[in-house]
Amino acid sequence: MQHTCSDWLLSLSALKISSQRRNRVNRMCLKALIRHEYPNSVVSHAATFFILLLLISCTTESEEAQSSNSQYDPLPKSVISRISDESLRDYIVTLVEKVAKSDSSSEAIGRLAMAYDANGFDDAAESAYRTTVTKYPNQFKWQYLFALRLQKNGDLESAIEVAEEAIKQNDAYPALYVRLGSWLLDRGQPAAANDAFARAVELGAGPAAELGAARSLLKLEDHSGALKILRSVVTRTSHPVAFRLLSDTWRVLGDEEKSREYLEYVTQAKSMWFDDPLLAEMREHTRGKGERMRDVELMLGSGLVDDALLALKALDSEVTPDFNLQYHYALAYFQKQAFDQSEQHLKRAIELEPVHYPSHLLLASLYQRRDDNVNSAHHLEHVVKIYPKLQIAHQELGFVRLRLGDTDGALESLEAAIALDSTAPNVHYYAGVILGERGSCDHAMRRFETALALDEHHEKARIGISECVRALAPLDSNNANTPNE
Repeated sequence: MQHTCSDWLLSLSALKISSQRRNRVNRMCLKALIRHEYPNSVVSHAATFFILLLLISCTTESEEAQSSNSQYDPLPKSVISRISDESLRDYIVTLVEKVAKSDSSSEAIGRLAMAYDANGFDDAAESAYRTTVTKYPNQFKWQYLFALRLQKNGDLESAIEVAEEAIKQNDAYPALYVRLGSWLLDRGQPAAANDAFARAVELGAGPAAELGAARSLLKLEDHSGALKILRSVVTRTSHPVAFRLLSDTWRVLGDEEKSREYLEYVTQAKSMWFDDPLLAEMREHTRGKGERMRDVELMLGSGLVDDALLALKALDSEVTPDFNLQYHYALAYFQKQAFDQSEQHLKRAIELEPVHYPSHLLLASLYQRRDDNVNSAHHLEHVVKIYPKLQIAHQELGFVRLRLGDTDGALESLEAAIALDSTAPNVHYYAGVILGERGSCDHAMRRFETALALDEHHEKARIGISECVRALAPLDSNNANTPNE
């Protein structure tokens, strides 16, 4: 196998994790948290992956967020009952009091929405944003932040709808077009996405918008147009995503030498930064433990693992059991290659929050390192249930099942990974191997050819093609000797 889960965790770029969550997962989160004797403080359920850190949030489901027609409750019981951090509780209560005093003005409710949003209360934030845009439908700021929250809560269609309404109020905010372009790509509309990215470029969003446009053109099979953009981008930024896209473009155009040349520049994966003042304003509302956790995330992202561990220990001494804290411990020890300690913290994180799939994904990687494929498969299957559109989970589950001799399950997982836009040669190769063993040489041939197109030095795929050609030769001969009716 060419890549393991841990390899991907170390190199995954701009993976949209929190944006794919579904409300059913939130309900599972709530049930899991309720079982604890000491309920977890929902202050910041975001864990950021930069080099190693994976973006994730998992929050409770408030019944108030489910009905936009009911009277707005600025302080749901499901929120206040879970805040153990005194500074955060005081801050939220102060904002709620301002909402009451100002007769629920858009600014007061909006500030409360941003505070909920910044500190991990996703459903309460959605409810507050919804109330604000309902009462004051012409204010761009709240429409935009509402669209962001809807997308992060898993409602892509509504996010796009609200974003398009926001454009009517302000058609010159670059970040909105960058995000809308990405969402349209996720919905399978590359032409519309390209229009959004083009507008973002016009407004000065920079390389992030240009890379988005290149992604759209690649989906539209306009490889020369994508190449023109990417050549320009790499003269101004050394961002690894630009080099990866350029490598992919040259491969499609048939120049494997240039493809490999640019692939050498892809030394790490990170998100492409672009200016978003409104999102920065929202994040300024982080308080309490959540604010300190952000410092930990930055330390881990910068490789300051020992400093991050000291900060985590300080947080650990003052809070009730917290799966997010345990997950950060695991990430830190994983980065130090202290895998036994990382495993202990991952198990504790999963015990506290069974649906936190990044913990399952990282634990599956640790088991693969030990050739414990049974336990690895168990955790990968759990990830797939929680997040069915996570390509790497299907891919790794396919490889693990293949090692366990479950060819039916392996093929199912590998085909699911391919359907999610897999560009890993071995995914196609091993799917071809299974199909070939079943006698489906035509289908196996296509898989081997794809693997070879992705990696011209994939000698096993080349051998697979030769074997398929030999297997199909007698059939072609028989067909040629059959007289026409």
